[in-house]
Amino acid sequence: MNNSFTLEKIDNINLKKYNIILKNYKTDIKKLINIVLNCPELKTSKIFSPKISKIRFDVSFCNDETIKNINKEYRNKNKPTDVITFSLFYDDINSTIYRKTAELGQIIVSVETANKQKQNNDLRKEILTLICHGILHLIGFDHLTKKDYDFIVGVQNKILEEL
Repeated sequence: MNNSFTLEKIDNINLKKYNIILKNYKTDIKKLINIVLNCPELKTSKIFSPKISKIRFDVSFCNDETIKNINKEYRNKNKPTDVITFSLFYDDINSTIYRKTAELGQIIVSVETANKQKQNNDLRKEILTLICHGILHLIGFDHLTKKDYDFIVGVQNKILEEL
């Protein structure tokens, strides 16, 4: 399956301060998507329909203030979070497939929160973990129950180990 994505910053976050080079993340995200698309545990996703030959989504980086405002507006939580996903394909009953392309939605990552959460001083790994988590949401997997949470985190860890 073909895929494409955009990678951008949506506010005044200083990516250089965090040594983030977007083109390096593009390479990592391409690898991540290929692993996701070849993961047998995820084959129940409706993106694997014969009607779909391409997926597309956006990844946006921002600061805590921006993600806090988004979190407040869309989730009624007045605090920053690490990642927010807006699914267009799975969550929208009116989702369309145009020219065999499924527009999955947007993943928004707070670089500041990711930096606070990073383990072993590895911001790159933390950001890729959040992007992987977001991709799993975009293709229809959620964690509303403990069983679902264990599944999504288990698959996420398996995918990241392969990266």
